[in-house]
Amino acid sequence: MTVLEFLQHQFRYDSWANREELRALSSLPVPPEPATKLLTHIIAAQWLWFDRLLENSPRTAVWPEASLEQCAAQLLELDGTWQSYLSSLSEKDLSKPCSYTNSRGEAWTSSVLEVLNQLILHAAHHRGQISLEIRRSGGVPAPVDYIFAVRKGLLA
Repeated sequence: MTVLEFLQHQFRYDSWANREELRALSSLPVPPEPATKLLTHIIAAQWLWFDRLLENSPRTAVWPEASLEQCAAQLLELDGTWQSYLSSLSEKDLSKPCSYTNSRGEAWTSSVLEVLNQLILHAAHHRGQISLEIRRSGGVPAPVDYIFAVRKGLLA
């Protein structure tokens, strides 16, 4: 498996796990607001980094407001967007620089690989927080462990 194939696999997992968190939140009579904000932030961060990779102006704030219905639509769009983007890359493209200004106004340069890895790890971090908020509210968090998805054949 190449690094690019691994990233495509990781993004399939990430998309599935984010949809599972959305499903868990949508099943609650009153989804905890902090959890909804975290899911919205995961989505916004993906759009922000995608825009940075393409050298576009950011289309969203880092912590926007959105309903779960809006999150569902955005997650669906992001899945296709990332799969298309990843399919357009070569292994060599992963080492190309991505220069951007972060939300604090600081200029940075990271490789495409570093940006893509950041997205996967960032979302996993916040999904853990979402699960905690769901549990605190008396709900049952979605089982979003990577190995769970692999064992169930959910990433094919």
